[in-house]
Amino acid sequence: MPKTRRRGKEEVQCQRKDAERRGKEEASSNKRLSLLRIPHKWLRYLFSHFSLSHAPTPPLSSSIPSPLSPSSSSSSSSTPPPAPPQPPCSAAPGGGAHVPHRTHPDLRRRSGPGNPRRGGGGRNIVLFLLGEILMARPLVPRLPHRGPRPRPPYPFQLLNRDLVLWRDPNSDQWVAFDDRCPHRLAPLSEGRIDESGCLQCSYHGWSFNGTGSCVLIPQAAAEGPEARAVRSPRACVTRFPTLVSQGLLFVWPDENGWEKAAASKPPMLPEEFDDPSFSTVTIQRDLFYGYDTLMENVSDPSHIDFAHHKVTGKRDRARPLPFKLESSGAWGFSGADSGNPRISAKFVAPCYYMNKIEIDTKLPFVGDQKWVIWICSFNIPMAPGKTRSIVCSARNFFQFSMPGPAWWQLVPRWYEHWTSNKVYDGDMIVLQGQEKIFLSKSAESSADVNQQYTKITFTPTQADRLVLAFRNWLRRFGNSQPEWFGVPNQQALPSTVLSKRQMLDRFEQHTLKCSSCKAAYNNFQTFQKIFIGATVLFCATAGIPSTIQLRLLISGAALLSASLAYALHELQKNFVFVDYVHAEID
Repeated sequence: MPKTRRRGKEEVQCQRKDAERRGKEEASSNKRLSLLRIPHKWLRYLFSHFSLSHAPTPPLSSSIPSPLSPSSSSSSSSTPPPAPPQPPCSAAPGGGAHVPHRTHPDLRRRSGPGNPRRGGGGRNIVLFLLGEILMARPLVPRLPHRGPRPRPPYPFQLLNRDLVLWRDPNSDQWVAFDDRCPHRLAPLSEGRIDESGCLQCSYHGWSFNGTGSCVLIPQAAAEGPEARAVRSPRACVTRFPTLVSQGLLFVWPDENGWEKAAASKPPMLPEEFDDPSFSTVTIQRDLFYGYDTLMENVSDPSHIDFAHHKVTGKRDRARPLPFKLESSGAWGFSGADSGNPRISAKFVAPCYYMNKIEIDTKLPFVGDQKWVIWICSFNIPMAPGKTRSIVCSARNFFQFSMPGPAWWQLVPRWYEHWTSNKVYDGDMIVLQGQEKIFLSKSAESSADVNQQYTKITFTPTQADRLVLAFRNWLRRFGNSQPEWFGVPNQQALPSTVLSKRQMLDRFEQHTLKCSSCKAAYNNFQTFQKIFIGATVLFCATAGIPSTIQLRLLISGAALLSASLAYALHELQKNFVFVDYVHAEID
């Protein structure tokens, strides 16, 4: 009898432990499904666009169309596909749920007692202009394969998580994986696309198909337990839902969110971007300051005339901007002023911001004209203190684009990017200094910096109304900051330690990731070497001819080629580094 009773007690204890374990697993799963805990906004697509999951966007009285409206969605180059089957191995290597770290020690932003956690939302976040991925690593011909060699995998960091993007030639779809091989955690972005169209790790040759399943372990025996290892869930790679729309690649950062991702729609660029009467420019650049700092900057049109003097504005054009907030909520906010130019703005949380500028003007021989400028930005949090900016702009005046290929354009794309990079440079050091002060203020108190924003700053004019609207949204609905995957590195943020030269480094932040600028930079270097060689040749042969006229001609050619080589050397600086001093711009 005593043994029977002991067995009964042991069975009850085992049942209790099993129930506790299942409860913990369910809680862990719920945490994974609310990875960012920023409602309605953060979980949807992780690459460049976002779509609303719960809160519907209310109708606006402004002229900006909702990016989720049917009229705007018709301009999408693709629609969200039906929910693909979830990969058989969707768990992260090593098992266990990813528990996000909510507060970075350098930011010190916490939700207060009146700011409860809100979960269950989701968003698509844009990471890339798809064209840049296609062109940054060009195709390499090979035989006897059908067509060119697949492009190498592409690494990216999002919400402090390393991802790898690659084009699956078997399904002709873009795929996003965790950038780590389940074998020994080597980065898969250093791998290649093998002959069977799978992603092969460059360390030990493990290969994975487009669903994340392992298809080859070269070191495994043909029979026995090693042969079965390829079918183990632990041999699989974590895969995330992806979507392509309007030349932008999106990723949903939850490996369990396939149904939600398929049911969502990314925000759309306005229909004017497909209008042939509008000229468009797109650019992306990685910036070394935080998501909130960048979002505050794009919400503030009043800085343009000063921070971008003689680039896109002029100091003597500054005027009052009586902005009025038209609507707001968990989805974002919208507002406008009534001046000329008239500026309408809309923020679609968490990262999409649209500005529409309408200018009524009168030109000789033409009459009244309405100039329209769209500036749409996607601001992607890569890691604490690091953000990717993707800006798409369109205008219906000063048209310089022509039908045809890139080499046929009157103004090349790389030249347009020179101007765009001047805009980034004009903000860079100012925002670096601003972020340093905010970090020091937040370190002095445990209170949320967004709650203390109006005490830390002095914003008496209506021009700052949209900035305050963003800080209010971030405090009420955004948990005061993105919720990063894992535990961010315990180190100072880039804006607090990088030099001015590093902050303004165009080469690392843009040129290496831009197809047109990278190609132009390489061409400039090639022509510079040609002109240097020609200069040496002309100088070496200038004394050979017997006639003075021919000697002078060769000497002139040497001087011309040397001047062209020097000019190309100076032009290359626009791809690498150009110092920006506001006080020197009169």
